[in-house]
Amino acid sequence: MLQHPLFEGVDATRIESLLHQIRRRHIARGTVLASPGSGPHLLHLVLSGQLRAYQLTHEGRELLLELIEPGGFDGILSMAGRRGHFTEASADSEVASVPTEVLERMVLAEPRVGLNLIRLMLQRLENREEHLEALALHDPSQRLARQLLALGQTLGHSSNGDIVIEYRLTHQMLADMLGMRRETVTLHLHQLIELGAVQVETGRFHLWRERLERVIEGH
Repeated sequence: MLQHPLFEGVDATRIESLLHQIRRRHIARGTVLASPGSGPHLLHLVLSGQLRAYQLTHEGRELLLELIEPGGFDGILSMAGRRGHFTEASADSEVASVPTEVLERMVLAEPRVGLNLIRLMLQRLENREEHLEALALHDPSQRLARQLLALGQTLGHSSNGDIVIEYRLTHQMLADMLGMRRETVTLHLHQLIELGAVQVETGRFHLWRERLERVIEGH
């Protein structure tokens, strides 16, 4: 658990007694970990597996907000008294659930925990802004290109200056993120492939950053 970015550079001896109050849990795939307005208020640290955060539209469709990988977190909105969103395990996962009062005491005992939390929140904010930028574009190919680059920042790794996403992204998953029909995503993904901006292999996406950026700019 101490390998999670929340505890990077932390003097564990200062918070040792509090660590025993953090509950580690195995969350089976498909289990809903949290829903809007539900309690108790916990900060969930993802240790392994993957969570997905989403909202439901008025039509009952899921709008995928984020895929949360190991090293990520969820629950900060509910801890702040906000409504929050739905969180579900998209794979068998292990999380460490930190109660509000325990987090507050850890920050007082070891301020580095608070600094790390701010850094993680800023990364989350940057990811959400990139998501909004993708939604703001009108052309579906531009929106898809922007979203793929945003996903590359969180799910991918650099390879010879370009980006490889090893995680298997389905067309439906991309459609849920962008509020588009799956058929529309399929059509415009094929256009990006024909432009040489994306290569899709079994289980991974290879993204050519410069070509995707040119698509986003309208070239």
